[in-house]
Amino acid sequence: MKINLEKPEDIRKLDENNCLISIKNFGLQFKSAWTETEKLSLPVSRFKRVLFCGMGGSAYAGRLIKELFLDESAVSFEVIDDYRLPKYADSETLVMAVSYSGNTEETIACLKQAFIRKIPVIGVSSGGSLAEICRESNLPFFVFKDTLNPSEQPRLGQGYLIGAQLAVLNRLGLITISQEEVSRMLAFLDLQNGLYSETSGIAQNPAKQLAAGLERHIPVIVAAEFLKGAMQAIRNPINETGKHFAVYFPLPEANHHLLEGLKFPEGLKSQLKFIFVDSSHYSDKIKLRLKLTAEVAAKNDLTSEMIELKSASRFSQTMELLQLFSFLSFYLAVVHGVNPAPVPWVDFFKQKLLTRS
Repeated sequence: MKINLEKPEDIRKLDENNCLISIKNFGLQFKSAWTETEKLSLPVSRFKRVLFCGMGGSAYAGRLIKELFLDESAVSFEVIDDYRLPKYADSETLVMAVSYSGNTEETIACLKQAFIRKIPVIGVSSGGSLAEICRESNLPFFVFKDTLNPSEQPRLGQGYLIGAQLAVLNRLGLITISQEEVSRMLAFLDLQNGLYSETSGIAQNPAKQLAAGLERHIPVIVAAEFLKGAMQAIRNPINETGKHFAVYFPLPEANHHLLEGLKFPEGLKSQLKFIFVDSSHYSDKIKLRLKLTAEVAAKNDLTSEMIELKSASRFSQTMELLQLFSFLSFYLAVVHGVNPAPVPWVDFFKQKLLTRS
């Protein structure tokens, strides 16, 4: 049953698992993890590279960091979303083993390989096997208490994972973020919570507006440069929370193929809606490419929206984008009249995988 986005009481009634509270707590989760990691004992070593071992939402931070610090950090970053560590991983490699539950089998497999090969490891989880292995093997690990995620859905506890990994790398000197910048970002997110709240009407609420406009369309998200790492992190919640199909394309790569794929099959134009993500921090070349890509979409009779990020820094704009799309995904579930929390097909798949292993 479709729910009216103008009725907060109906929205809350549909949200049986408190997903909206978890989404509003993104900034608080980040702050908690950023602060608590100060207590963590870290390895004293010089690293040339960092491998983020994680799946799904647990890999978001790695993807964000890889693109956000691409032209700032002297070390390289890579995401390993598989069972195997690459052969080049060695004593000058830091493995960040990340799993919200602590029981993700791919991440555990990489963690065990790192231990056997004597590759430095730092674990991040809410507990589970990952924390147990790190504790028994005397490896540094950060366990967060997920009290600020009442939904108990890992994808809605991203503040913990992102805040913890950024804080650890910052303490190791592999990236640089000031406390002042973090404080400004958190203040901005807190302000935006009010704008995106269920009590805010559609006319004033950009997240509700986007959700209403996407009800019968497939969003095609287009972003670039430092925001490329956020693209999976904003697409996946549309799938999981919104129960809605979505795709994304980074610039400039999309300009070399996508523009010729907007004609067929028949009926495509009525299905797609482009979401262009603009930033004042884009290079001039990318600003031009974004404008021209939107022009091509219009010439192909495709509808589109242009999102202009407003916060000050690249770091803050990345968090701004995550927050907006978390609310958007939630309101898409509301528009479709479904509880945003359950992921029955993901659970089905995992259960079948266990029974057939």
